[in-house]
Amino acid sequence: MRTSEAIGVTKLTATEGAVLGLLAMEGEQTGYDLLKVARRSVAHVWAPAKSQLYAVLPRLERAGLARSRSGGRDRGPNRHLHRITKRGERALESWLETVEPGDREGFYLKTFLGGLMSQEALVAHYRQFRVDTLEQLAVYGELEPTNSRRGHDYYHYFLLRLGIEQAEVALAWVDEALAELEG
Repeated sequence: MRTSEAIGVTKLTATEGAVLGLLAMEGEQTGYDLLKVARRSVAHVWAPAKSQLYAVLPRLERAGLARSRSGGRDRGPNRHLHRITKRGERALESWLETVEPGDREGFYLKTFLGGLMSQEALVAHYRQFRVDTLEQLAVYGELEPTNSRRGHDYYHYFLLRLGIEQAEVALAWVDEALAELEG
């Protein structure tokens, strides 16, 4: 884990932020339960491997961002229940409210956890997504007239059109979301 001396809060990776976010939303959970919650909720924007999730929990605990306790023995081995700490809540808040230009996956994950951040931060994420999408659309717009649709360009054109159409749909979506969030 990297720490930011300037703000005194641990800088989180996407996986660490996602796990802390799930703990903040769902409360105390076992690693197995967190994996189940992730698969039925946030998995369309962030889907950790089982090993990745289990590896991050002790790391969060060592950093003081989460705590665990033995949860009894319903079936199988002893279970460990994990919960977010106050320090973890501060780190999560800092991570959620940090807008990172160009980080599309981070945008999706952070906005999935939007109920854990301020309205202003959420709007800032949507605005940055809009800027990023406009920039990508401009790149596609510069490429399109250079595509000859011959040889390899013929095949590249189909993906270029897909990119353009996805960006146009994303712009319409983000404008609608911003109108509602700011309305």
